[in-house]
Amino acid sequence: APVLKAEQLRKRIVLKDVMNPTERKAFAGTTSLNPMQSTVFQAAFHSNENLLICAPTGAGKTNVAMLTVVAHLREKGIIKNENDPYAAYQHIGEDRTVSNVGRKIVYIAPMKALAQEVVEKFSSKLKGLNIVVKELTGDMQLSRSEAERADVLVTTPEKWDVVTRNG
Repeated sequence: APVLKAEQLRKRIVLKDVMNPTERKAFAGTTSLNPMQSTVFQAAFHSNENLLICAPTGAGKTNVAMLTVVAHLREKGIIKNENDPYAAYQHIGEDRTVSNVGRKIVYIAPMKALAQEVVEKFSSKLKGLNIVVKELTGDMQLSRSEAERADVLVTTPEKWDVVTRNG
C-alpha cells in the first residue's frame, strides 16, 4: 500500500468526544484512536455489520476488536449505556425470565499465542468493567461453569470446533 502523507490520513477520533466514561474504561491510557481505527470506528462501534480488517502487525486491530466488544457489552446492557437506560433490562423477557442469548462474546484467534495475548490485553482493559475474560485453548482447559461465567471467551479454531460439537 502506498504511504500516505499526514494530511491524507483520517483525523484521529478523540475518545472523550465519542464515548461515555464507562465505555472509556476499556481504553484506559488511550486518548484517541489512530487513523486506521478512526476510519473503521463508525462500523465497529455503532453497527452490527461484519468487519474485515486487513492491516499490518501493530496497526491496532486488537483495539478495533475492543471497540466491537465494548459496543456489544453496551448494547446488551452488560455495561452502562447512557443513551439507553433500559438496555440493561432487554435480556429479561415478558414472562420475566432472564435470557443469556447473545450475551457471551467468543473471540476466535488463529493460534494459541495470539489467544493468550488477547486474553491478557482484554482482561486488563475490561477488569474495570467487571467483565470476565477466559481462554479456552489446547493449553487452557475450563470447566463448564467457568466457561459459562465468562463474558468473553477467547479460543482457537480447533478448540472451537471441539466445543461446538460437544455442546
